[in-house]
Amino acid sequence: MRKIAITSLVVLATSFSLFAQSSSDKLEVFGGYSYVRFNPGQGASAINQNGWDSTATFKLTPMFGISADVDGSYNSQSGVNNHIYTYMFGPEVKMNKQKSAPFVHALFGFAHDNVSSNILGTNVSVTDNAFATALGGGYDWKASDAVSVRLFQVDYLMTRFGSATQNNIRMSFGITFRPKFGRGF
Repeated sequence: MRKIAITSLVVLATSFSLFAQSSSDKLEVFGGYSYVRFNPGQGASAINQNGWDSTATFKLTPMFGISADVDGSYNSQSGVNNHIYTYMFGPEVKMNKQKSAPFVHALFGFAHDNVSSNILGTNVSVTDNAFATALGGGYDWKASDAVSVRLFQVDYLMTRFGSATQNNIRMSFGITFRPKFGRGF
């Protein structure tokens, strides 16, 4: 599944870069750490999941863009492994100031959940696909023309596994790059 997520990110970044070649400020690429507080619901306790988050945003105007977000989060406890991947797209509004850039986004797509365990020497795995949405925003601090530090991003992450709604929180931080095509970084 990681290969699918990485391949998806590369394809998205490559397709956005084709449009970005006409202007150096059309593409932003984020990558970083992600923490998800996953609430399975139906009486099960919430679990902490650690992983990664990546986003490619094609800027249609200086403030408005379309984002493609791919995220993976993982948890292992008591011999049970849980892996959740989300693939979402949607609008982003970012207010670029001299050194700061607060933003909000509304992302929609799907999630893939894989729960596996070894029971009496037999590997058992259950997977499910579901609708997902992330509503939230964050704050980028501009370190240079090409690099920003995403100090925080907080999202309400809703998934619909097993015909039930899971109300989750996702927090991320990392680095945002703005490639300058034809001029280098």
